[in-house]
Amino acid sequence: MVVALTRNESIYTLHLGEGENRFSLLALDEIAAALDEVEAAAPAALVTTATGKFFSNGLDLEWLIAHSDEAQMYVGRIHGLLARMCVFPVPTVCAVNGHAFGAGSMFAMAHDFRVMRRDRGFFCFPEVDINIPFTPGMSALIQAKISPQTAVAAMT
Repeated sequence: MVVALTRNESIYTLHLGEGENRFSLLALDEIAAALDEVEAAAPAALVTTATGKFFSNGLDLEWLIAHSDEAQMYVGRIHGLLARMCVFPVPTVCAVNGHAFGAGSMFAMAHDFRVMRRDRGFFCFPEVDINIPFTPGMSALIQAKISPQTAVAAMT
């Protein structure tokens, strides 16, 4: 993921990149720096998007498997990003351009508003399929943003 931040007057666009846009530690650092810049410029608004087939495929599972001793730190960084987006001090819109899976879909959910074409991409919480339990924070985020019935269906 190569994160880019552009500005058009008081509207910022956070562009996640063109690939699978997984949340590597470097990507998390780049996103945090971009959010710092937007926050410092408030009042403003933020649109988050990407290019191509994927919005974000979520966790960097390959790295996580290779560094399982650092899993708690990594998940903590993800939680920090999601929490920051939930309370970000400017209006946020997520323009989901393609597939959003796992932490990628949770990142979209953490925005104030989400838009996505019906005919392009999948929006999915695959945790049950890949045998990774939702953390309490991730469950709370999903349940706070959608109806209880929809949350149960999406999470199972």
